[in-house]
Amino acid sequence: MSKSRVETPPTDDLGLLQQLLTTQPPSQSRIGRSKQLRSLNQQRSIALKGYRFRGLFDIFLVHTERILFLFVIGFFGFWLYNGYIQDWIYSLRHQPAVQVAWSQIQPGASAAELDAALGQNLPYVPNIGAPPARPPDYLVPAQAFVLPPVPTPEPADPRPVRMLVPKMQLDSPVKEVFLQAGVWEVADYAVGYHHGTAMPGTGNTVMAGHAGFRGGVFARLGELAIGDDVYLETAQTRFHYQVAQVFSVWPNQVEVMYPTEDVQVTMITCTAWDTQRLIVIAKLVDQAPLSSNVGGGESRGSS
Repeated sequence: MSKSRVETPPTDDLGLLQQLLTTQPPSQSRIGRSKQLRSLNQQRSIALKGYRFRGLFDIFLVHTERILFLFVIGFFGFWLYNGYIQDWIYSLRHQPAVQVAWSQIQPGASAAELDAALGQNLPYVPNIGAPPARPPDYLVPAQAFVLPPVPTPEPADPRPVRMLVPKMQLDSPVKEVFLQAGVWEVADYAVGYHHGTAMPGTGNTVMAGHAGFRGGVFARLGELAIGDDVYLETAQTRFHYQVAQVFSVWPNQVEVMYPTEDVQVTMITCTAWDTQRLIVIAKLVDQAPLSSNVGGGESRGSS
């Protein structure tokens, strides 16, 4: 087999010119593109040009991101105003007239000692049942004088109006709350008395309150321990309870609000990130009419 001869290019100019004239020109497909020198940044821009193009899906993602950002900012602002800012405004508008000396309230304090620590005097209650003074006989003939009928005093409202818990440094008004669409209302800046539960001193009196914002009256409910004092006031009577049980239940365990034979107060608030309910049950120890504090007297009741 004969070997093909490899032609070597001529080295002289004349031979090179002769070879170029006799050689057929290359086809169009074999002609390469012209080369171009680019910087690194130019080459990167050309290579990423297709990826930097925003399609409809990319535009949708951009607008969704902006909407979510505005929603988060609005939600945080609403949460901040509805919580800390509103509580701060309420504290400015409702400054307590008297600072309670909580350190002076000893466990099992009497009604008089409790009032002294609260720094308040009981309001004067007129004797509305006393008959009016009779005029002298020489001014009005005896046969013409008729005493007016003695007004009958209305019975006092038995619902609670105030709650005092020295361990929690709580002195809060009580508002009656109701069941709305299967959910109990929660009073703002007050302890809520569940409508329909027992009146103080008669059975299971259910009280509830916020643990966070809107006053947070029961924020320190978890600090209560067995034996701590709880005072509940009506228009005429102060009821003294002592903590007997502290435990947690699930929101659907509503049996803690059922009527009981024991005279007690059941306090409820949210716990464990609003997944459970903290329950504190206090039993009645004694009670004292508020009007009796002026004379220093105190009536005792059985638990």
